[in-house]
Amino acid sequence: MIRTLLPLLLLVACSGSGVGSSTCESICRELVQTCGYAAYPDLQSCLAGCAYYDQQGADVDGELACIQDATCDTFLIIECENAYGLVE
Repeated sequence: MIRTLLPLLLLVACSGSGVGSSTCESICRELVQTCGYAAYPDLQSCLAGCAYYDQQGADVDGELACIQDATCDTFLIIECENAYGLVE
């Protein structure tokens, strides 16, 4: 179940322009490179999902801070998604 939710998390984060894109890059580097989540085969797959959610109005800056504080703890990262992701 956690692996199912992780792709959604990154879809919440990034954009292709301005501050969002650097925030998305930071989120994706943290999750893909630092934490090594297998849910993302590469950085680009993370960035693509992140861009969508940023364009939909997710709080990517808040999510980045939350993810960094989570220090690669999967359950805490999912809580970041719940707190800062899209509300539908």
